[in-house]
Amino acid sequence: MRSARVTALSLLMIAGGAIGAGAQGAGPYYDNVRAMDYPLHAVFVGTNAPLVAYAVGLPELTENDLQVLSGAVYTDGNGHIDGLVYARLYVGPAGNRTNLYGAFSIRVTGKVGKGGQVKAGGVKIKFVDFPIDIPEDPDAEATVPVKIGKGRSGTGLVKMTLKGTGYTFDGITSYPNATLSLTFTSTNTLVSIGPGRQVSVTSTNYTVTDANGITQTFTNGPVTKTNAGMAILTGKIKGNLKPGKDSPINNGEQLGLKQDGALVSAGTFWAVIGGDHLVERAFAGGLGVDVLTNIDAQVIQPVPGSKLWLNANVGSLGELFHGIGTANRDAATWNADFQGVAFGRGARFHAKGTLGPMIVAYDPVPGTTNYVPRIVQDAIQKITITGGRIFGQEIPKMEGVNVPATPPSP
Repeated sequence: MRSARVTALSLLMIAGGAIGAGAQGAGPYYDNVRAMDYPLHAVFVGTNAPLVAYAVGLPELTENDLQVLSGAVYTDGNGHIDGLVYARLYVGPAGNRTNLYGAFSIRVTGKVGKGGQVKAGGVKIKFVDFPIDIPEDPDAEATVPVKIGKGRSGTGLVKMTLKGTGYTFDGITSYPNATLSLTFTSTNTLVSIGPGRQVSVTSTNYTVTDANGITQTFTNGPVTKTNAGMAILTGKIKGNLKPGKDSPINNGEQLGLKQDGALVSAGTFWAVIGGDHLVERAFAGGLGVDVLTNIDAQVIQPVPGSKLWLNANVGSLGELFHGIGTANRDAATWNADFQGVAFGRGARFHAKGTLGPMIVAYDPVPGTTNYVPRIVQDAIQKITITGGRIFGQEIPKMEGVNVPATPPSP
């Protein structure tokens, strides 16, 4: 939703609009000699745009099924995880939702750490009868981002604690005073899997189990399924379930829970089991990834004066940042410190660059079908992010350019 909002806002700015100004009934002012207010559309050059990961839900368990029914999990700009969810823990294989479960109000806390490498493929994990087994693709490093920060190997990128209180249920009776305590710690590198990976069955007869658990038999094989892209961060789950007095779960005694787990981005994924069984699994989405490809901003740059303010939307999520800095017109340079706002609070980075003439919009010529460029002489032309932290992860040096407005189509 935020991405769509940012895209629409960007289009308005390209057309000459300004954040907030339109709502007040006054358009932006452009000075063809010196800068005043203008839109910035910066893109960062190079194929390896940095990634930052953040938690938006609970981890997937490999030996049990943890089903989120409502609630939310957020990660702030400083990497702190906070949330509250209503969920069921089914005591049995993942995906096997029986009448033996615990229902809990779960408080979620945690931290996203410094970061690490991003692999282009290279993950192997099995959620009971659903394997994700993807070899590394060394040739994909040219197109898949390879860094999310300056940390080592990604170990410990996310640590999340779940504390739940509620009851257990056996289909007839509920047993109160049950508690759930789990900790997820990532132990491997964040893996980015591009869209288009295929799985196939070669036999004529095969079965398909869809994401709703419905299984059907077909006789028109071979068949191939194509997966969308996904991100996955594997790790370890440790903790326990106290099912409550007289509960049939472990005879009412504490049950230790120690297994593999993973934070997985939202979507569905296909796998093949036994050579002739296609299985589709839906992941609710506990992991989000922001690609730092761009900054769209409204620049406020008074003339005369040396002050500079930017209301910026950063990355593919359009996280909100407030930039405050200076513009040196004699040296044709600028610099600013950016602080995250709202959900981005706690994030920060420093940027600098050069000033120069920029086409920020095209104005129609009355009585014709022609347009003339609207030019700001001392606008931001180039941008270099020298460092900072977003979602608790260190971001590397990044260089980008402000993209000029394009003329309207005839």
